[in-house]
Amino acid sequence: MKERYFYSIGSGSSGNSGFYVCGETVILIDLGVSVRRITAALRRYGFEISDLAGVLVTHEHHDHIKGLATFARRHKAPIYASRGAAEAMIRKVPAAEGLLRPFWGGETFSVGGLQVESFLTPHDSPESVGYVIRGDGKSFGYATDLGFMPSAVRAKLTGCDAVVLESNHDLTMLENGPYPYILKQRVAGPRGHLSNVDCAACAMELVKTGTKTLILAHLSGENNTPEIARQETENALSSLGGCTVVVAPRDEMEEPVWLSEAGQCSLFA
Repeated sequence: MKERYFYSIGSGSSGNSGFYVCGETVILIDLGVSVRRITAALRRYGFEISDLAGVLVTHEHHDHIKGLATFARRHKAPIYASRGAAEAMIRKVPAAEGLLRPFWGGETFSVGGLQVESFLTPHDSPESVGYVIRGDGKSFGYATDLGFMPSAVRAKLTGCDAVVLESNHDLTMLENGPYPYILKQRVAGPRGHLSNVDCAACAMELVKTGTKTLILAHLSGENNTPEIARQETENALSSLGGCTVVVAPRDEMEEPVWLSEAGQCSLFA
């Protein structure tokens, strides 16, 4: 069985990026932090950016492609993005065009010997996507920046042994928080971000179909806390058991989420 783990470099509106390792294959997901931070994180676990099999971009919002311009100037790893996202990225960073490997949302392709299945997500960005990465008999799902949880997205994540899932905001904190009304409407709307309640409801369905590790991600710094997000999901799963819940911090994780045969990993917030 190949060594498998996920490490979050940043998660939230200030920047999103992390990498998934399966054996010798390393895939970076999103470029929403500086290349310096990405380089340092990879080196901590014995990798260089040149070791990346590829980069998967979910969409072209700044908190997911902040490091793109520097990456495009200095590195040669292929960057996979939906055609809608790729077109928007080229307008923002023309130098990225040579690295981009566009695909239609919903396509499946290979990266470093692993099968990557994309799926469309409801977000206010051109052709926003999530991913399921399959290899060595295991599957790893990644779904953030979701205004709601469509049945089609839930179906794609079903059966994944590990899933990174958005748990962006607490509804009461959002309602009573500092955001202007129009921004509150955007966050809570059908093309905004997934609430703790909706995340927990999806988590229940995923655990029933075999998910052993859930990594809660993209938490709002103003309308959520790691404790509230984790408690919401753990309460929903209390009668099911068999799943470890991890919260991805806004900054780097203290250690990776190790995905063993039993799906066990360290728990931290």
